[in-house]
Amino acid sequence: MRVSGPSATVVADGRETEVPILPRIPGGPPVAGDRVHLVDRGDVWRLESIEPRATLLSRGEFGPRNRSRPLVANADLLVVVAAATDPPFRPRFVDRYLVAAELGGLDAAIVITKMDLPDHGEELDEAIATYREVGYQVVCGSTFDAAFVADVRRLIDGRLAALAGHSGVGKSSLTQRLTGVERAIGDISAKVGKGRHTTSDPRLIPLPDGGAVVDTAGVRTFYLPPMDAADLAAGFPEIAEAAPDCRFTGCRHIGEVGCAVEARTSPARLESYRRLLDTLK
Repeated sequence: MRVSGPSATVVADGRETEVPILPRIPGGPPVAGDRVHLVDRGDVWRLESIEPRATLLSRGEFGPRNRSRPLVANADLLVVVAAATDPPFRPRFVDRYLVAAELGGLDAAIVITKMDLPDHGEELDEAIATYREVGYQVVCGSTFDAAFVADVRRLIDGRLAALAGHSGVGKSSLTQRLTGVERAIGDISAKVGKGRHTTSDPRLIPLPDGGAVVDTAGVRTFYLPPMDAADLAAGFPEIAEAAPDCRFTGCRHIGEVGCAVEARTSPARLESYRRLLDTLK
């Protein structure tokens, strides 16, 4: 359910309990969503191994080491939560999460909050249309609107969904309205001292009508996990679909003669892909 330092909150035999984690656990470290094995060590249960993961949402780490950090295991769906404004909608930020979902084996969808605020216009409408044309589900509304929250619940549809996005987009407020559980707005964030609207560590929270969400920490920047150009292209479904028709094997889709991608990909998404390609180490 949650990992905090050397211990984890797990559900065993229908009960939630805190257990220590074996140091240097094989396949570790564990994360929210992992299925784990507990071993009775007399006076305490210990988490000693992790089941193979069906999916894994990971992020890259900033710095000279090119490595990934696992965030959520075994989620069926990544819900990228973004705001229409305040903070402004950033398609390239959303695209980073969508690529991570594709590579981690998760379905992905986009939820846009704060649609009740003014000052969002044609650029947002165009981005929404583009994502829907690619095949992503997009749900728009306000977390204060019960109908919008119901739409998000239907989007999740009984699955395990990881909620992720930029700081300040209302993700934790949405989690509260989906689950009825106080999350980051209140005592949890107060304990870690990181501000009233900051989620500190991913936590799996069941939904009343089935399924669950994992509310991940809001971030200012989302670094992609290590990958090569082929992995990145696979993270854009429309590019992956068009790439086999390119004239040359190994085409990087940066303007080569005979590239089939350019005519079949929106300019905004193609530009996003190319900018991300420039960041690969």
